Amino acid sequence: TSIISTKWRYLFASISTIEFDRYLLRGLTHRNVDSFKNFVDRLLKLPDQVSLDCFRLRDGISCNDGGHDFDVSGWICAALCRGVKEIDLELHNLGDVPPVLFTCHSLVTLRLDARGCKIEVPSEVCLGNLKTLQLIHWVLFGDDSIHRLISNCHVLEDLAFIECFVENARELHIQIPSLKNLVLHFVARRDRDLNYGVVIDVSNLVYFRYNAAIVECYSHMKSLEKADICIYGFHSNLSIDATHLIQGICNVWYLSLNIHEVISGTSRLPIFHNLIEFKFCGRETSLVEFLHCAPNLKTLTIRFLDFERTRWKALTIEVPSCLSFHLKEIEFSCFDTHMIEMVNYFLDNAMVLKKLIISMDLLTWIQKAEASSQLLKLLKSSNKCLIVIL
Repeated sequence: TSIISTKWRYLFASISTIEFDRYLLRGLTHRNVDSFKNFVDRLLKLPDQVSLDCFRLRDGISCNDGGHDFDVSGWICAALCRGVKEIDLELHNLGDVPPVLFTCHSLVTLRLDARGCKIEVPSEVCLGNLKTLQLIHWVLFGDDSIHRLISNCHVLEDLAFIECFVENARELHIQIPSLKNLVLHFVARRDRDLNYGVVIDVSNLVYFRYNAAIVECYSHMKSLEKADICIYGFHSNLSIDATHLIQGICNVWYLSLNIHEVISGTSRLPIFHNLIEFKFCGRETSLVEFLHCAPNLKTLTIRFLDFERTRWKALTIEVPSCLSFHLKEIEFSCFDTHMIEMVNYFLDNAMVLKKLIISMDLLTWIQKAEASSQLLKLLKSSNKCLIVIL
């Protein structure tokens, strides 16, 4: 545009959102890449520029390929000097992350993918306006650097550990009064990575997502409304069950639970008085327990890892109260033909049921035809419920 009018020549310096990714470098010669690097330097470091709303480096732009030696640390520091509010960085194998990143008072959102990078949290953290923090591919060691980082974010509302590793740590303690959303996604590379505990003491938390192997987890989340829980067990930690974690989320009205062999048969589940929507993926035996603990449940989605039929038959002895008074919609995800008996049970005992959804994505055409024929027979005997076959 500066060709059209020379007055526009320096307008690029007034933009408030800057994003660079590897796609910008495709097909460029070495000379073009050097010109690009110089352009970025000018864009970020020229004096008398407006403050930045967002600075983003994505998809490996920080890798110093071809000997061009991008000054990524300098770019980050320049963005901080311009009072940037949001920083989104994928610093794959960059090296050292400038410690000044954790002392920027203007930051409101920080997303840091630190795969292959060295991260040193300074002794004095100053992130007084930070509301959203996402840490991706971090290795959480036994020192107090993570605790020092998150405990100095006094207005933090959203915190996420995504695909992070825990090494040589005894406990991860999260105690942030302002926190509303929390995501814990930990990856266990070996059994010794599981020798730690998680303590969550966040009284104002509204949403919680946990995706990891089960460890000793104690929580206090009295304001929690929604939870997405995916837990799995290794042979070495089967003695640890998910009871403490489940007890901490008993106030939710929405729960998505993907669970394996991690609830002990002797454990006592809490009563989910507020739960009205439940998505379950696991073993049939665990579902029986949860139905008895959710008296006000209205919507149920089921996906079985297996179907043993043994504990399910026990429901005919004592019908859960949610079936008698509240359950209005049921969906079978990945329906199989041997679940016909269960469908029949719901039609007979869910007294206020309005809709039954059957998803047959995994069945062959022959199996779908057979299942549909059996379901139509059930439909004729039940005039109170709409059956939807997908």
